[in-house]
Order: sequence, then C-alpha cells, then structure tokens
Amino acid sequence: MTAHFWLSSDAITITQESIGAMTDEQARLFLAELRWGSADQQICPECGVLDRHYHIRTRKQWRCKHCFHTFSVTSGTPFADRKIGYRKLLLALFAFVINQKGIAALALRRIIGGQYRTSFTLLHKLREAIMLTTCQDQLEGVVEIDGGHFSGRKRKGRKKKKTKKENKQVPGKYAQHRNKAPQGAFPFHPNRRIIIALREISQETTGAINKYNGKPIGKGATRTVVAVCRSENNVDVEALIRKHVATSSTIRTDEMPSYSNVKLMGYIHEVVNHSVEFSSDEGYNENQAESFFSRMRRACIGIYHRITPKYMLDYATETAWREDVRRKDTKTQLTELFSRICRAGLSKDWKGYCHGNRRQVELLFQGNA
Repeated sequence: MTAHFWLSSDAITITQESIGAMTDEQARLFLAELRWGSADQQICPECGVLDRHYHIRTRKQWRCKHCFHTFSVTSGTPFADRKIGYRKLLLALFAFVINQKGIAALALRRIIGGQYRTSFTLLHKLREAIMLTTCQDQLEGVVEIDGGHFSGRKRKGRKKKKTKKENKQVPGKYAQHRNKAPQGAFPFHPNRRIIIALREISQETTGAINKYNGKPIGKGATRTVVAVCRSENNVDVEALIRKHVATSSTIRTDEMPSYSNVKLMGYIHEVVNHSVEFSSDEGYNENQAESFFSRMRRACIGIYHRITPKYMLDYATETAWREDVRRKDTKTQLTELFSRICRAGLSKDWKGYCHGNRRQVELLFQGNA
C-alpha cells in the first residue's frame, strides 16, 4: 500500500474539488494518514501496537498482527457505526472546517446528500468530540474573562407598540399582547443563559506595529475555555477561575461586581470600565473575549438561529475551537479535528439519537456543586 500524492507533506491545497475527485478508497487512505500519520502503518485500537497490520481490502479494514483484532480507520470513534462512505465523511469534515462561523445541518445535507438527520447527528458528534477532548490544563499568563447573554429572546407581541401620541389606556381585559416568557421569569427568560469565556493571550507578536499607539500587534488568544452558567455571579465566576486559571496569572475583566474578589484570590487584576471606555489608558481591554462572543453571536443569528440550553455548551466549545485554530491552514485544522474525533471514543449522547437516545440534562456549570 502506497501513499498517494495528496498525502505527502508537499501536497497541493485541499479543496472541495480535490476531495470530490477522490474515490472512496483514496478517501479512506487519506483519513488513515490523518489518524496515524501514515497510510502504511496503523495503531491497533485494542492493544495499541503500531505496525503494518494485515490489510483486508475487501472489507476496507485491518487485522492486528498481535491480538488479531479487526479494525477500520473509524474504529473507536463517534463514526464507528457510520453508514455514509469515507469520501462523504471526509467531505463533511472539510465543510465543517472551512466554514468559519459554523455550518447548518441543512447546508451540509446539500453538500453530502442523504437525509437531514444524518447531517444533524454528524455535526453534533463533531461538537461532542471537540468538547470531550478540550485541554484541561490551567490557563497562564494574561487571561481575559467575560460573560455574554445567549438564547431566551422574548417573543414580540401580536400588535405593534403605539407611539406616545397614539398610546391610550386600554383596559387589561383587552390587552392581548403575548409573550413566551412567563411573568416574573428570571433571568429574563427560562432559556436565558450566560456563556463565560476565559481566553489565554499569546505573548508572541505578528511583527506588525499598531499605528495608533506604536506597540507591536500580538497574535491574540491561543487557548479558550468556556462554561454555561445561569448568571454571572460571584460563586460561579470564582469557581471557574480557581479551576481553569493558574494563580500566578494576570486576569483582565470588566467592572462587574462578580470579579471584585479576583485580587483577593491571589491574581493580578486589571479592569476596564466598559461604561466609559473600550480600553483603559494603560491598554487593558477584553478584545479577545469580545472576539469570541462576536463569532458566537454571528453563528447564533446567521447560521443556527436558535440554540437551546441543553446543547449550548457544545456550540460554545465549537466556537472556542474555531477561535483557537483560526490562524492555522486548512490541512492542519482538518488533522487536528480528526485527531480529536479519534480521541473522543464512541459517542454517548448521539449514538442511537434517531432511535430515542437523548441527553437528559443540560451541561450547566455550578460553582457550589
């Protein structure tokens, strides 16, 4: 078995056209290259031995020379029991990578064909794999933290609001304005959630100079951790910081009271007052945290339209991954994505989804839990 020209390190740029021109066998070898670094040697998922195992061409599988376990390129991954071909799977991974804000299941369906539920579960398996393989090492150096409100938008009333001149007192029994949110709902709506983003800032620079202040332009954030909370309160915020940020770090936040104890926790605390400025006179800002929320909101409004609390962490983690790999080339992003898929194991929430398997609870962070 020999690697093809597109598997080599000096291969041409991967495009949708080049993937579409592949056969199913060529796509399988390409995925093997992404998973094991070579199409000629494989790592047995059962015993972990790297070798040139027996190749069963008729079944598109390998048999381990040591434990005689039969496996394929997707064995032990969320796509172990997939029914789509390797070329369609590779095309779906490529479409997921190149769409910077994300891709809807309906759009993916138009690319790979098949039913809507196939694309829907495939995309959610990718998000689950990214979420399960997120690095748990603590963030260090300069860390920006901020929270953003998502989901639970109130429904507009049936009638338009009148102007001040037209506004007349209407008896309550005739007031038929409707609202999805029950009266007294907090915060704002039962589905309202706060996504808190923690971003580690790179100390490297791009080599360019900012024309406004004469300082070198940095490379932005390199690692992102996200959590979904009911509110941006002291208990959850402090628990998140203790869990994900090293004590010797510098934390940048806005002026919210939830971050008032950061300095007492042993961190260097730099604050920007967003009520009067976007960046402090000392240069403190939260531009990288705002960059994450900007991408997340563009995805919510322009791609997915609606994200429920039960799966909000999946979408937030996907957005965090896109932010972290934004400066990498397409093949590197594709390799990293498939590496995460292979490390995620079998899907717990999405295997058998169409047969009734559902996630029962939302993945909500609670500092007092």
